[in-house]
Amino acid sequence: HENSYQGLKHTTGKNNNGKAGVSVNFSNDYLFENILNYDRNFNQKHHVDGTLMQSVNVIQWKNIGLNGTGFPNDDLSYNAIGSSTEFGMPTWELSDRRILSYLGRVRYHLLDRYMFTAAIRVDGSSVFGANNKYGYFPSGAFAWRLSEEPFMKNADWLNNLKFRLSYGQVGNQGISPYTTLGLTDKYYTEFGSVMKIGYLPGSDLSNPNLKWETSTSGNIGLDYGLFDGKIQGSFELYDTQTTDLLVYRSLSQTSGYSSQLVNLGHVQNRGIEATLSVTPIEKKDFSWTMNLTFYTNENTIKKIDGMLDESGKPKDDVNNKWFIGQPMNVYYDYVFDGIWQTSDDVANSHMPNAKPGSIKIKNVLEDDKITIDDRVIMERDPEWIGTFGTSFKYKNFDLTADLYYSHGGIMHNTYLTTFDTGGDLTGKRNGIKRNYWTADNPSNDAPAPNMMQAPAYINSLGYQDASYIRLRNVSFGYQIPKSIVGKIGADQVRIYSTLTNFWTKTDIQAYGPEQDPGDYPEPRTALIGLNVTF
Repeated sequence: HENSYQGLKHTTGKNNNGKAGVSVNFSNDYLFENILNYDRNFNQKHHVDGTLMQSVNVIQWKNIGLNGTGFPNDDLSYNAIGSSTEFGMPTWELSDRRILSYLGRVRYHLLDRYMFTAAIRVDGSSVFGANNKYGYFPSGAFAWRLSEEPFMKNADWLNNLKFRLSYGQVGNQGISPYTTLGLTDKYYTEFGSVMKIGYLPGSDLSNPNLKWETSTSGNIGLDYGLFDGKIQGSFELYDTQTTDLLVYRSLSQTSGYSSQLVNLGHVQNRGIEATLSVTPIEKKDFSWTMNLTFYTNENTIKKIDGMLDESGKPKDDVNNKWFIGQPMNVYYDYVFDGIWQTSDDVANSHMPNAKPGSIKIKNVLEDDKITIDDRVIMERDPEWIGTFGTSFKYKNFDLTADLYYSHGGIMHNTYLTTFDTGGDLTGKRNGIKRNYWTADNPSNDAPAPNMMQAPAYINSLGYQDASYIRLRNVSFGYQIPKSIVGKIGADQVRIYSTLTNFWTKTDIQAYGPEQDPGDYPEPRTALIGLNVTF
């Protein structure tokens, strides 16, 4: 329920003798599943199990709203909406998503060492076009427990060694209902004293042929455990080919629409995931554990449907910043190359209209002028991510800490590119402190301040290295001995303190490296707590 009331003392309410609004939301999620399992062992060597599944999922959201004006007093607030002297147009919203799924899976184990899995999944979703509602997604996997082989039995230092191989497809239907239909926008028009409602096509062009986005993945993995579990971890290599991506494509304004949701091209993601857990010390009163993770992903556009050059090769879509052989998530802009100085021969440079104190742009083509072809591709996503966690325990005391590092990637910081606020290039208003160029301070960081207009190529000032290191979590606790807590009838009592996002090191001049400038700041939290178990 959402209710509002602007009374007779409110500016809006005073002009309307009170204004009330009432809306009611209805949300329902129905899931019906039928599952059939089969499980059997043969000769203590073979194990077979199978699963058949059918499910129906209906997700509905509805909203009805009413508003009115003209009230004798404010006594009943929005509860008096039935006494309004004039009612506005009621509102009605509906969102309905339906999913029908089928699954078949068979697993076979031999000697508890060799494991095979095969499955097929069929999913139908109401959000897609009439001819493409269903997607078919097969998968298969193989695992081999080498540590259970007879020739490995004498390796006392080895606790676990498992090789994994998998291949399969999954679908993505993460779009809003009715996207494939031609939605319209409602407009109110007055004809004399009569209010009429009309409809015009919305800004998004419909696509009745929209279908499932499909990701086909291959994975090779190795799990290991050494020295009674004191060293354990995993290593993964993966390659995912995604086709028919669900993305909004910008359209020419001459079409009457600004964008269309389409199935576009072919994107590859491949990378490495590794984890390592080490316990250097494990004694009665003291233990120490360290955990390391490493993750890298290389994202590459392989093809853009319908975009071919004169020779028939895949062509870049510059308007949407999609480039063959490059990641999907990029910037495409000029590169800041410092500030023109009084000693520079500006008149004979590649920017003859510049002057000392103005922004210098990198001449990528190394010719006699700056053109749109001097823009470069800048990757937004990090090159790799790593974490380091450690935990100590001494008698009843415990301490844990988690360090997170993101390396590479570019962020565009709008605080550095706004002319009159935030980055303040006027030199007069409140904003980020800038090292302005002046005749007495020949800076290469920021152009000369001015009050008249934003400098040319101001957008190039905002690109910053998005790398950062963060102490995400530190927790310290003390477990009160049972001999003490038993006197109050408790089983366990633990006092603890936790710090979250306590320290971050980054070059980003904004509230945080994990959000867009201007978003709500990432909080630093300090928590003191008490856990009592009876």
